Amino acid sequence: MRAVENYTFSAKAEERFKKLETQFPERESLVLWALHLVQEDAGYIPPSAISYVAERVGVSRSHVQGVISFYAMFHDKPMGKFHLQVCVNASCWLAGSDELEKTIENHLRIRPGETTPDGLFTYNRQGECLASCGTAPVVQVNADYHESMTPQKLETLIEQLKRNS
Repeated sequence: MRAVENYTFSAKAEERFKKLETQFPERESLVLWALHLVQEDAGYIPPSAISYVAERVGVSRSHVQGVISFYAMFHDKPMGKFHLQVCVNASCWLAGSDELEKTIENHLRIRPGETTPDGLFTYNRQGECLASCGTAPVVQVNADYHESMTPQKLETLIEQLKRNS
């Protein structure tokens, strides 16, 4: 993660942004891509990046903020190396996702929205469907799904992630 007080694209992100500008002549289409670049670069979307993206793309700050708040993939604060999400929609809840939530809270000693002191894990309760109803309950770690989870499997997974980090 790099300093973000007065955010600007890194050289690598700037190069990618210029290429995207040629691919997306409709400026508003660039907002999503610019935010991806910021998050890859900074690790999250810092407040100063909102103004920066709005200015670079030519849209309002509120438009950029609306995109950030609409998409769960964007984070407005630093995240741990491992981002844990538990699906809590009907199929997962009926299959025991509430026990998975308790497991995360007890095992890592964090609540939804918090990050462990070592910066390894951030836990977000996922209210929207993760589209894995047939293999419920599901836990998403970064982009990877872990299906048919049990509290015991989840504790093992957390310990494996700790060892391999």
